[in-house]
Amino acid sequence: MIDGKFLSAIITAAGSGLRMRSKINKPYIEVGGRKVLEITLDTVSKIKEIDEIILVIRKDDEDLIKDILEKYDGNIRYVYGSTTRELSTFEGLKALNSKSELVLTHDGVRPFASEELFLKTINALRKNKAVITATKSKDTVKIINDDMFVDFTPNRDYVYNIQTPQAFDKKLIYAMYEKYLASEFKVTDDSQLFEFFDRDEKVKVVHGEYSNIKITTQEDIIFANAYLQRKKDV
Repeated sequence: MIDGKFLSAIITAAGSGLRMRSKINKPYIEVGGRKVLEITLDTVSKIKEIDEIILVIRKDDEDLIKDILEKYDGNIRYVYGSTTRELSTFEGLKALNSKSELVLTHDGVRPFASEELFLKTINALRKNKAVITATKSKDTVKIINDDMFVDFTPNRDYVYNIQTPQAFDKKLIYAMYEKYLASEFKVTDDSQLFEFFDRDEKVKVVHGEYSNIKITTQEDIIFANAYLQRKKDV
């Protein structure tokens, strides 16, 4: 809880292994001898401010998740996801405890988000109704047109790469998802809903971590194993 408010966490883990070119779905690929989702849960399950954890999974992975959850105590449940990440998040929102007032969302395949990062995000909810994590872009970003020609270059000082965790007032994000599902908009992260449906509500950005990668490709697996080995060596 935060200031007496029930805090839920939704961890989306319904992704496939298509971009990974793997027969194993991404949350269950092993890095450093452990499943990606297990590493994520190790961190999230230790955060005492979180009152419940909802995992959103693919139905085909139910046996795998049952085996994983045997290793954890606490209030962790799972529901089945949908066809996209945002629709899966809404399935998680619908499954929240009726007491829930605040909700944190996180990609299950971001196993290296630190406990400190989660706590920074959660604490920022004390003064804000929407909080996201992000890292300053290291690269110059080009906006291109449909014909693959450069349109313009945004000022890199204001370009950030958005991550999870993200955190929100539960009623607010739920209402926005209901509007989203009735619209033709497409979003790639939860906070983008505010750009479409409530420009007056400011989204607070807290500094993320460059090590907080989303494991999506084979190259990410190489980085993940190297990162874990480096942590062992330090």
